[in-house]
Amino acid sequence: MNKSFFLGATVAVGAVLLVPGVAAAVGRAGRPLVRAALRTGAVAYDEFRKAGAEAYEHMEDIAAEIREEMAAERAEAGEFTAEPTAEPETNAG
Repeated sequence: MNKSFFLGATVAVGAVLLVPGVAAAVGRAGRPLVRAALRTGAVAYDEFRKAGAEAYEHMEDIAAEIREEMAAERAEAGEFTAEPTAEPETNAG
C-alpha cells in the first residue's frame, strides 16, 4: 500500500470522528458490508478447517500404509515383529 492510501484513510477517519451525524450515517450504511465480510470470513474459516482436517486424515492414512508395508517387509525378511507380552522370570536362588 502506498502513502496516498494511508493519507486518504487518515483523512476519512478524522472526518468521521469530527462529525457525529456523519459517523452514525456511515455506521448504518456500513453495517451490511461489515456483516457480509464477517459472514464470508466465517464461511472461509470453516472451509479451510474442513480442508485441513481432510489433509490430516490423508496424511494419517499414508503413514499407516507405510507402517504396514514396513511390517510386511520385516515379516518377509523373517524378523520377529511381535513385542513380548511378559518379561521372562528369573529365579534368584
